[in-house]
Amino acid sequence: TEAAATTTTTTTTASTTAAGEGIDETAVAELASQLAVTLQEGLGKMIPFSVLRSNFHPEKVSDEMLIMALSSCAVLVRGNFALKSSLAQFLKKDVMKEMRDLMLLLLNMHGSIQRERLVRAYETKASTNDDYAMINADFITFVLETIAKQTNGCWVAKVDDDVAFAARFPELATRHGVYWVKKKDMLKELA
Repeated sequence: TEAAATTTTTTTTASTTAAGEGIDETAVAELASQLAVTLQEGLGKMIPFSVLRSNFHPEKVSDEMLIMALSSCAVLVRGNFALKSSLAQFLKKDVMKEMRDLMLLLLNMHGSIQRERLVRAYETKASTNDDYAMINADFITFVLETIAKQTNGCWVAKVDDDVAFAARFPELATRHGVYWVKKKDMLKELA
């Protein structure tokens, strides 16, 4: 019975990786909470993996553990991590979080956002749905400024694309690619 209890405890607190290495799920959850706070402090701006990696000693936090934690609180946008909009405390309403998701999707797909098109889309949406009335041109600019900068008539990410990240972690990049395809389907009426 003692061996069974030990096995149960090990099964619930650790997951086995492809390399056979055990990862403590409690430690991953605590790390995810810490990362969510870090990402929240910058109003959800995108942060390169290398910057996040530099905050943790490799002997205490493996790349795999860091990626597992990031996957629970952040999304991958052109090789950089951004706080999941659903966790963005600076956005109070679901329609605001939906708008930020759309912005991240557009950045991920096209590398830029045309603010004027976004303003027109939300004005049209607000004319038929009062929930969207709170999303005006000023609010769109506020959220854009948290993740992007204005350049040559459009908005681009504040951080450079990290193409090396996808090459280093192709499985994670693929999973996030699937996430964005699903998100695109959910947001297609606005995109």
